[in-house]
Amino acid sequence: MRHFRLPVLLLVLGTACASASSGGTETTVSPTTTSLVSANSAVGTKNIGTTNTYTAIGTSVAIAPDSAFQVLTRVYAMLELPVAPAAGKLAIGNPEIRIRRRIGGIPMQNVLDCGDKMGLPNAETWDIHMNLLSYIEPTKTGGAQILTRIQAMGNPTDVSNRDLTPCSTKGELEKKIGDMVTKLIAGK
Repeated sequence: MRHFRLPVLLLVLGTACASASSGGTETTVSPTTTSLVSANSAVGTKNIGTTNTYTAIGTSVAIAPDSAFQVLTRVYAMLELPVAPAAGKLAIGNPEIRIRRRIGGIPMQNVLDCGDKMGLPNAETWDIHMNLLSYIEPTKTGGAQILTRIQAMGNPTDVSNRDLTPCSTKGELEKKIGDMVTKLIAGK
């Protein structure tokens, strides 16, 4: 069997990913599927990266999409969630949040499941790399659907060169964002 060097494999994979169609804007992307990319060498197998299935959690509101986006922006500010420019007119979030312990006032172990070690949730002690995105989709009735999704990976703080491990969301931050939007709209 012929072995390829890691740089050649990465070049081929990068070219394949770059030539794939994007499928539209971020607000219309379907959840991804789980996959593992690895390379074999004389030294052994190297885990290059993994992806998980990421599903946006939605909250329906009976106001126009532009108004819903204004309320969503206010909620992000209230929760002190770091914001970066998002691709899409009615999208807010940050593709590269590096955080530990808490986000949006919630302990990280309640937000993410990264496994555990000796009974202690890894999300509590690991460095977390998070992609947080909320976006608005109009509904047929003139209201809006607020969708929030989290992609996250983490690694122990004592081993910074270790491969990142995928973490799954528990839905708590997404729910809190949706609940706060609903309460602000209701005037509570």
